[in-house]
Amino acid sequence: MIRKICLAIAIIVMAVNVKAEGYAVNVQGNKQTGMGHVGTALNFDASSMQWNPGALAALDQKYSFSVGGFATIIKTEFTGALGKEKTDNPTGTPFYLYGSMKVNKKLAIGLGVYTPFGNKVDWGKTWSGKYLIQDIELKAIYIQPTVSYQLADWISVGAGLNIVYGEFSLNKALPTGGATDNVNLSGNTIKYGYNLGVFLQPTEKLNIGLSYRSQVDIELDYSEGDVDFTIANPAVAPAFPDGGVAATLPLPASFNIGLAYKIDEKWLVSADVNFVQWDKYKSLDFDFETNTPALTDSESKRNWSNTQTYRIGAQYSANEKLDIRAGFYYDETPTNKKFYTPETPGANKIGISAGFSYMLTDKLSLDASLLYIEGEKTTGTDPSGSFTGAYKNTGFLPGIGITYNL
Repeated sequence: MIRKICLAIAIIVMAVNVKAEGYAVNVQGNKQTGMGHVGTALNFDASSMQWNPGALAALDQKYSFSVGGFATIIKTEFTGALGKEKTDNPTGTPFYLYGSMKVNKKLAIGLGVYTPFGNKVDWGKTWSGKYLIQDIELKAIYIQPTVSYQLADWISVGAGLNIVYGEFSLNKALPTGGATDNVNLSGNTIKYGYNLGVFLQPTEKLNIGLSYRSQVDIELDYSEGDVDFTIANPAVAPAFPDGGVAATLPLPASFNIGLAYKIDEKWLVSADVNFVQWDKYKSLDFDFETNTPALTDSESKRNWSNTQTYRIGAQYSANEKLDIRAGFYYDETPTNKKFYTPETPGANKIGISAGFSYMLTDKLSLDASLLYIEGEKTTGTDPSGSFTGAYKNTGFLPGIGITYNL
């Protein structure tokens, strides 16, 4: 039982700030999402700072603003000993807001605020995995000040500071005899990271983008992570004291390469490859503020693997007012089937997207996209070896936003 409690804490600490496949849905711009979420070699507007900070200095506009949001409609189906069970997730609403300014011909600055995580996962109170998880709510807000400088007409560089606020709440049942016995895990933290970018324009038609995101060590101390138990039997309750928990998780570095090519006045194509160094994620150690014979510090193995995501997208300019987009990607999962849980039921998955932008005025555009995600059916076993089944993930993500350039 304590191993399962530690497992739940591990997943929540990870979910605060990890950018991986699974329930962490990366939608930070409608234009890029419509093209399969490519962006490393694109410089549409101020939203480029999230994919490649170096692209800001290459923008033609002196001022650029982009704001929008998405609805995340994500479901997971589990097939186990009791048959098929499904999540009943409320709809998440991630959003983004970007603004940039050209200080002079070579220097640009910007600020981005976006929510790469904000989903809610609800398996129900009585499903077969209730001792692993019942429901989780996660909120994360990234604030990214960015600076970009054009070294020459064909090359610009940039850097951004990531200030991340994360908040979570999780509930799970406890096998302590009471029908309503459960534990609530909650917490919040602020951590920091950075991203770097190089944006190349060797010809008028070809863009090349390189970006790097640093490893971030997510640490919760006793004051940031809380464990609250509800135990009906007063004889059992003292074995599970409320208190804090400390944990550390190394989030891996990622490296992104992108190409964009303007075929003619109508067609633009782009492709990205994302490399994530997940092999740094071996295990998690937990230190409970108050220990008892039933509640002791623990280690939870993960042994994840490095992954790649392959993305491709295209844009067609139908006329002066309308741009139409489509894209596709394949996202590898880092998860290990021997240490697999319903909190993050990862799987290799594909994403298919479409979108458009319509110029309402010569400076203001309406941007929209739709992303469909489907994961491979994956069978896995949790670290305790007691819970095995097959998971299947699907999701729809409609989005809408506006962009203002001048």
